[in-house]
Amino acid sequence: EELLIDFHEIISEHSGANLTKVVWSTLELYRLKNQVMAVVCDNASNNDTLLQALGEKCANEGINFSHEDSHIHCLLHIVHLA
Repeated sequence: EELLIDFHEIISEHSGANLTKVVWSTLELYRLKNQVMAVVCDNASNNDTLLQALGEKCANEGINFSHEDSHIHCLLHIVHLA
């Protein structure tokens, strides 16, 4: 089952740093910081940066989150690119 918990329009650049700010604020708002198991996203480099930054934020708060193990690449994006 899926549930959209938040939606933000990002006016500025869609950089990993800007995405991290938005995602982290949503995780804080809904008290989900320590409940993230994985993130599904496409292969864009800004998503790599996002997940690395989330990993750093989690580490700073003592939350177990590995950006390498938790990054699930979207199969539909991969197939479309092939």
